[in-house]
Amino acid sequence: MNESETIPYPGTESENAPRPETLEEEAGRRLLVSFDRLTRLDLALLRILRTRGHARPLEVVVLRYTRWGEHAALWHAVAALGVLLDRRLRTTYLRATVVIALTQAANFVAKTLISRARPLLEDLPPLSPTISGLSTPSAHASTSAAAASVLSDTLPRLPVYFAAAVMALSRPYLGVHYPSDTAAGVALGLLVARAVRRGHLRLERR
Repeated sequence: MNESETIPYPGTESENAPRPETLEEEAGRRLLVSFDRLTRLDLALLRILRTRGHARPLEVVVLRYTRWGEHAALWHAVAALGVLLDRRLRTTYLRATVVIALTQAANFVAKTLISRARPLLEDLPPLSPTISGLSTPSAHASTSAAAASVLSDTLPRLPVYFAAAVMALSRPYLGVHYPSDTAAGVALGLLVARAVRRGHLRLERR
């Protein structure tokens, strides 16, 4: 045997060879790849909403309308008017007030836990100031979806849902939310409204 040749110690071959990926590592890698794709799709949709239909008069209208969504002011006002003016359906309007308030609380908790920063496109800055720097889920979207779910029982469904949809989409249109923030907000609002509706039905059956 040539003196220059060395005999490897047991186990050294496996130390230099690539270690096989565990199932947990493979799942984590796939999750990161999927998340990266969703993020790129989110940004692409955001850029579309920030660059389509942005005539200045329309931007002004959207800006004024979206301010009514701060703290769900529009939906609280509609519910309050219903309580005062429609005695027959007062219970439904009161339920709308509860649903909106609970959705606001749930949205605050979710935003705090997720702690996602708001979008920032350097060439397309946001068109509206925001109360906080947290993005997911959109409070405008969650409260609008929750309110529409309840108020559509007393008011014409199409106008109510249209108003809610415009309010929700106004946020990525103005560049202060990702489209996924809006989707998450709608899901949260509908979930809260459904939970309250079920609770109300159970109380009525007793």
